[in-house]
Amino acid sequence: MSVRITITAGGVFDGNGKEVPVGTTLTVKKEPVAWAGRYEVTSGDDKGKTAVTNDGLKAEHHGGGKFNITKGEEVLLQGLSKADADAFNALSDDDKAAFVADQAKA
Repeated sequence: MSVRITITAGGVFDGNGKEVPVGTTLTVKKEPVAWAGRYEVTSGDDKGKTAVTNDGLKAEHHGGGKFNITKGEEVLLQGLSKADADAFNALSDDDKAAFVADQAKA
């Protein structure tokens, strides 16, 4: 089953590295959880789903090919590569918190 989503915030990039404009509606095979907080589901099977919020730790693109780790609007770490940002976003919430705490000590 496919899901229709609408992009609600910047930081979503297509397969060619171009930013998808806010307001764009897309049909995807499943919810893109890596884009948490940057889209909303506009149709599809939402049975048993919960709203995705933007309050947790995540790595976001901030220009120049670099990514920052943020919590809400607060920037915690800067200057990550895309590969490091993708790896960070794939971590569990506990592992993300441990990584940020470890980096803060360094």
